Amino acid sequence: MVKCCSAIGCASRCLPNSKLKGLTFHVFPTDENVKRKWVLAMKRLDVNAAGIWEPKKGDVLCSRHFKKTDFDRSAPNIKLKPGVIPSIFDFPSHLQGKKEQLHCRKNFTLKPLPVTHHNHQLVGASSCIEEFQSQFIFEHSYSVMDSPKKLKYKLDHVISELEDTKKSLQNVLDREKRFQRSLGKTIRELKDDCLISQETANRLEAFCWEYYQESIE
Repeated sequence: MVKCCSAIGCASRCLPNSKLKGLTFHVFPTDENVKRKWVLAMKRLDVNAAGIWEPKKGDVLCSRHFKKTDFDRSAPNIKLKPGVIPSIFDFPSHLQGKKEQLHCRKNFTLKPLPVTHHNHQLVGASSCIEEFQSQFIFEHSYSVMDSPKKLKYKLDHVISELEDTKKSLQNVLDREKRFQRSLGKTIRELKDDCLISQETANRLEAFCWEYYQESIE
């Protein structure tokens, strides 16, 4: 599977000829503090998790988001120097110049926003996170929420499936009742003709208890 850069708006892909073009790809740091700084520098939010986007195993950033001085070129394989932070991003105009404001928030954590749904609004988020929401970018938010018409179609489909399941279950119960009635009558006839003992009849009647319950009622 071809790896793609995780930065918003970056179309870089890790292809066989990428290194020939001077393009390298780098996984996110294992050091949680440094990884946190990388994610804050990206200003990317995850709508599905209702919080800051967090990198998964195998996610990468390409070399276009780092300064030339961030690289260690002493070895054949180009590596990032320890502790460097990506700083080159093509942000929309309303997000320009807010990098310093982001990095001064030392107590900001990479946990999903604690939210509850009420009247289609997100409520209960901490004031600190709400203050920062405008400084991040929601990734593909246009594809997350379904239209009311599509949601109505999905709801109708689920209700239809539920009704079909209820009908199927009722058919199974009806067949079981018919079987118990037939078995009960057969047991009674065999007992009346003295073809089975009372003990055998009692054991067989355990399989058609619902039939005898209806007879009593």
